[in-house]
Amino acid sequence: MSSPAYLLIANPVAGKGLGAARARALAGALARDHTVELVETTARGDATALTRSRGAGADRIIAIGGDGTLNEVLAGVMTLGSSGESRPALGYLPGGTANVATAAFAFDTDPVRVARTLPTTAGRRVDVGLVEVGGIERPFLLWCGAGLDAVVIDELNSARTGRMGLAGLAAKVPRVLSAVSAYAAPAIRVTADGAELPPVSSLFVANVGQIAFGGTIHSAASASDGVLDVVTMEDASPLGVFLAGATMLFSSLTASGRVRHRTATSLTMVGDGPVPIQIDGEPIGRLPATVRLAVGAVRLLTPDPGPAAHR
Repeated sequence: MSSPAYLLIANPVAGKGLGAARARALAGALARDHTVELVETTARGDATALTRSRGAGADRIIAIGGDGTLNEVLAGVMTLGSSGESRPALGYLPGGTANVATAAFAFDTDPVRVARTLPTTAGRRVDVGLVEVGGIERPFLLWCGAGLDAVVIDELNSARTGRMGLAGLAAKVPRVLSAVSAYAAPAIRVTADGAELPPVSSLFVANVGQIAFGGTIHSAASASDGVLDVVTMEDASPLGVFLAGATMLFSSLTASGRVRHRTATSLTMVGDGPVPIQIDGEPIGRLPATVRLAVGAVRLLTPDPGPAAHR
């Protein structure tokens, strides 16, 4: 059997240079026994373009950087075939500042260990969410948020200083609170699998259990279960948001009596006013939007076996 060809796509400025250092270490270790190409991004969107232009001949494509880099590489991988089996396998070496995917899928952060385990990691098929906004469809591996969640993400991205996740949120509490207080919270009308739901002020569409800030949406959520976990919140008051957020950090959001939880494979979301939306921690615009699930769309190179993979 021939040695697999690896394409490594790294964001050199992720984690204040951590991404570049880990990329070089991984490339050097893999190159001893495998064909390896390492390319670096220079601007937003580069990872997707590089994946499309250079990934067709690769067996495995490894994103190196933060969650945004992983999302961009995922977008490129989705164009390189029609199914999880026909597309190159997708791997991830965390090197950013938030790295939600690290906790969600138990990705290793040590490039030497990753180089040692990657060749024997077969990969498991995972679901991918697809969101269409303004006629453009984008994938997400982790979660999608509309309303208050996207307001917080928007504020964190508008003044990124190298700290994201819970530490970044804590550092920017005044700005985040100001943005949340100023948000008018227009009603969002949601249809899930053809059923119209009561109007809500905010919602999460999760493909995994753990998301940003160390929070948990739903402890049983899995990227291999063939459904999306939809969590909606009607109460947009400061107290309601605080209590729901605290529950998400210390337990899971679905444990809060202030939210409703269901599963679905397709949704439509329409705002009665300007409502922001984000995927995998990156703002992508405003509602309306449609969401659908591509079951088993990507083979993910993760050491975490998780629930049984799709067959």
